[in-house]
Amino acid sequence: MYREPHLQKKSDECAVIWYEWQHFQYEVKDEEKAKKIRKKWCNCVTEFGKMVSEEVKTNPRYNGIQK
Repeated sequence: MYREPHLQKKSDECAVIWYEWQHFQYEVKDEEKAKKIRKKWCNCVTEFGKMVSEEVKTNPRYNGIQK
């Protein structure tokens, strides 16, 4: 859980994509579809990482925390 709603929303979005990928990779066994979804998930978590990084840099709550 994240205190910041926008981070929680993005985390949840990435989780939904992950479960969709898992479904197509292991249950349906559609490798082409799974490959496309995995790429979508990779982009999502990259965006999420950038959002977290920006939050740590700009939110006063995180001032003084050792990096």
